[in-house]
Amino acid sequence: MASDDLSLGRAFAVLLGVSSPVIIVAGYRAYHTGCLARGWRRLRVWALGGVTTLEEALGYTCAMCGGSFDAREEVRTLSCDHVFHRCKSDKCKHVIDDWLRENRVACPVCRKVALPVLPWKAPPTSAPSASDLEDPLVRQAPSPPGS
Repeated sequence: MASDDLSLGRAFAVLLGVSSPVIIVAGYRAYHTGCLARGWRRLRVWALGGVTTLEEALGYTCAMCGGSFDAREEVRTLSCDHVFHRCKSDKCKHVIDDWLRENRVACPVCRKVALPVLPWKAPPTSAPSASDLEDPLVRQAPSPPGS
């Protein structure tokens, strides 16, 4: 029994010794050619969630193309509550997923970094107001009375 464990350990050591250089070389090539960064950005966009198929038309327009949201269209809702067409079509030539991958997962409207949301997050019923888009860190504190 002990000799079986020893031979299994040796086999594992040989396998590890042979595969480690291959993994290191493949990882270096992926990093050097940019495949690693592209894969990471693609994974980050996929993990955002918020993709839904509309059951009925929404009352506002896509911020990228200005087109309306019709029933049975696939849309992506970001954590900042901005909604975009997800697929390229005759109406919308831009794709939000491509924008997010190329622009560090930042919303094209408010430039906030998009955070993951639940996959079933429904689009808001109305467009976000200007006060919703303000950054709370930039807001000025109310002035004290009498000043």
